[in-house]
This record gives sequence, structure tokens and C-alpha cells, in this order.
Amino acid sequence: MKPQTVAIVDDQITNLKILGRLAGSLGAGVQVRTFERPRDALASFPTDPPDLVITDFIMPELDGAAFIRNVRTIACCDDVPVIVITAYEDKLLRYRALEAGATDFLLSPVDPSEFAARSRNLLTLRRQQQMLKRRAFRLERRIALEERRHREALQRSHERLIRVIDAIPVMISATDRDGRFVFANRHFARSLGREIADLIGRVPVEACGPERGGAWAAIDADLVAGLERPLSFEEVVLDPSGAERVLLTGKSVLPQQTGADAIVVTVSFDITERKRTEVELVDAMRLAEAANHAKTEFLANMSHELRTPLNAIIGFSEVIAHEMLGPAGIDRYVEYAGDIRRSAEHLLEIINDVLDVAKIEAGRLELEEAAVDPAQAVADVISIVHDQARQAGVALRTVLAEDLPQLRADRQKLRQVLLNLVGNAVKFSPAGSAVTIAAEVVEGCVTIGVSDRGIGMDEDEVRVALTRFGQVASPWTRRHSGTGLGLPLATGLMELHSGTLRVDSTKGEGTTVTIRFPAERSMARGPAPA
Repeated sequence: MKPQTVAIVDDQITNLKILGRLAGSLGAGVQVRTFERPRDALASFPTDPPDLVITDFIMPELDGAAFIRNVRTIACCDDVPVIVITAYEDKLLRYRALEAGATDFLLSPVDPSEFAARSRNLLTLRRQQQMLKRRAFRLERRIALEERRHREALQRSHERLIRVIDAIPVMISATDRDGRFVFANRHFARSLGREIADLIGRVPVEACGPERGGAWAAIDADLVAGLERPLSFEEVVLDPSGAERVLLTGKSVLPQQTGADAIVVTVSFDITERKRTEVELVDAMRLAEAANHAKTEFLANMSHELRTPLNAIIGFSEVIAHEMLGPAGIDRYVEYAGDIRRSAEHLLEIINDVLDVAKIEAGRLELEEAAVDPAQAVADVISIVHDQARQAGVALRTVLAEDLPQLRADRQKLRQVLLNLVGNAVKFSPAGSAVTIAAEVVEGCVTIGVSDRGIGMDEDEVRVALTRFGQVASPWTRRHSGTGLGLPLATGLMELHSGTLRVDSTKGEGTTVTIRFPAERSMARGPAPA
């Protein structure tokens, strides 16, 4: 089969290259021609007509509407499908493009899958239109020679065309100058709940009803008369079961020999699911925006309403616990004040974790980068977790490579990651076991691993543990408090550093969590401090 040609017109070089690559991926039988100036394209079309035109709408030389009208004045391009692509969502632009003769309309940035599907459909229809033209020409010669067998020849031609186009999952029909159906494919007949033979020779009003059929007949008559009418439009129809369907209908006039009747070909795509998806997407976006706004308001209120009183609780309980203003009088009061302070600090840590996760999701958490010694960061975390490990009967061990470089990182956030990992390892380790923190350089990347010999997890439990607020159900989790934000927060903080967090765990044997910083964050170690 002869290769089909796709002409792309866009005054923006970047867009031209992108659309050219997308069009080039349509298949081996597709050739692509690109034009920066619409007038260059118009000059080449009369001698080398394309099978599909893809054009920008806003162009300095000719806008999309003027360009399409010029294309339609070229005899060999009057029925070439035209897709208009623009970044503007203005409906007036769409109406102008459709009124000028555009076949389809896409918003930029273009979805590659949608671009490919629509382009292939239009190229297929273009090939079918050309096939119909050739067959119609042969039929006209036969009609001139065999007038007496006119109806039989037309019927046989109709049957042959149906066999060709029945494989296409679209509704295709054609009417003559008198507005009577000369052929229809199986999909079109089924959409009306009729047999193909019942449609041939009937007018659209008889087949489709007065409203839809009358509109079709008026459009077909204008197209046959050479008047400008929208060649593509949406219509809502009822299928044989009474359900509403949305169709994208396109019409094209096939010119015949001089003095012979023209044929109007009508092609309809069922876009009901696509329209429903569009509506659902709009509703989902609206709900998501509302939920995001509500979340933002909630977090703002929580930050103000909870952090402020908690700071007061922590401060005053510390004053009482340390008897800064004088003896409390009763020792139990001092003990209770310490409990209040520890509980408030724990609650504040939870609130800070929730707010940090929210900031990461919103993209508002920023790094305060500096030169950080990973060995010192490990040592700082061990000093913080030491009492917790001693009370749990868990030993802390370190295996640090001597050649560790410094990291370009956020010191506080790195410490937060390590605290979460080491704290979890201690929390879920049995008494008498050990937690090992190892740091080394692998392929130029600083890698820190935290290993324990605790309860371990299977693949499903690891997936839950990495989910925000996800907690693995076990006697250990019921024994220890937590929000399920430790690993997700650590993962988010590592992603801010362009790093990774990996969990390797075996049920009943233990868990190793490894964080890895990219090589570009490693820094040459400076002179040792005095």
C-alpha cells in the first residue's frame, strides 16, 4: 500500500520536533513532513497532498482558521482530515477551527496515546475515503455502460464496501444527492436496531427519526451544494435499548465524475465512555482540590492550636519537674510533671512528623544544605537513642568505613532519618539482641544501613510499613506506640536528597533498612578540626 503522509505545521521549533516524533511513531507506512510557515505548507499541498494535517492555531503568518480555510480551497485537500493543536482552552478558538473545517481538536501538552489513537483513526478513514473514491469511479463507468443494471451494480458495490469497512469499529454510512442511504456498515445498522438491507434507499428521517434525521439531511444537502458546514460535531442519541450515547460524527463529500451525483460519507465514533471519563475526571479534580484545601486548613489550624499549647505544657512541666521556682512540696508532683513533659514531647514529635509528611506531599519542605560528617551524624543519633536501647536491653554497634567522605545534606533531616530507623530497630528488637549501624562508600555513594535481629516482615508487611500511617499488625506493634509515619517520612526526606531508602526483611529473622545518597552529594573531606 502507498505510504500515507502526515503534514505538521507549527511556527514553534520545539513543538514541531515533538509532534514530528509522535507522528513518526504511528507506523512504518507513515511519512512525516514538517513546516514552520503555513504558506510553505499551502504551496506544497497542490502537488503533494497529505493524508493528514496537524496544525497549531496561533501562528503569526496565518491563524489556524485561515490556514484551514486555505487548505479546503485546494481541490485535492478538501476532505483531508485536519487536527488543530493549541495550548489555549478558549472555546471560541475551537469553534473557529471547527467552522473553518477542522476534523478534530487537541489541547497541548498532547497526550501521546490519545494523539496516536486519533491520528491512526483519521489516517484509516482517509485511506477508506480514497478507496471509496476509486470504487465510486469504477461504479460510474459501469453505470454509464449498464444503465439497466444500475441498482444491482450499486447493491453489489454496497455489499463489497460493507465487507471492507465492517472490520472498523465505527459507524459508517453514505447518502446520495437525494439524501438516500446507498450503503451502511454493520455497526451503523446495529446502532439503529435495523438490518442493513432495511436502510438502503431510505432517507435519514425514516431511519433515524425526525430530529436527528432532519439535521443530517440538512447538513448533507448543504455539503452536496458546496456550502460550508461543520464537518465534525458531537451528537447525543438513544441506542436501541433507550440509553444515551455520545457520538463524534464527521462528514465528507466524495466528488464524482462531472454530472454525476456526489456521495456524503458519514462516520461516527462512540465517545460515550470518553465523555463520561472526562466528567468523572473533572469531578475528581474538583474533589481533590477541595480535599487538599481542607487538608491545608486543617494542618494550619492544627499547627497553631496544638503546637502552641504543647510548648506551654512542656515548658511549665519542666519548670515544675526541676523545681525552678521552689520546692513542689510533694515528690509525686515532680514525678507527674516529668510524665507530663515526656508525654507532651512525644505528642509534639507526632505532630511534627504529620506536618513534615504534609509538607513533603505539598512540595514545601526545603533542605538547608551544609557539609555533614556521616560518622558524626551516626554518633549523635546513638547518643540520643542510647537510653532507649539500654532500657530495652538492646546493644548498639557501629561499623563505619574509614574513608567516609562528607555529605552535602541537611544535617537536621539526616539526623531525623537515622533517628527513625535506629529507633524502629531498637523498638522491634528483643532483649539481648543488637542493632548494627554500618556506613560505607559503594560506587561513590555514601550508604548507611541499620540492621536488627528483630521480628522481621514479609513482602506485604513491608509494603504496609512504607505506606503513610501504615502499621504492621503484630503483638510488637500493640506493645509499642507509633503513627506509622517513620519509614514514609524517612523515605520522603531521602527523596528530597535525591537518595533512596530500601527495606530488606525476613519474617522472624530481622530487618535491614539501607539509605543511599547519590555520588554527587559526596564531598572531599576538609582538614581535621583542631
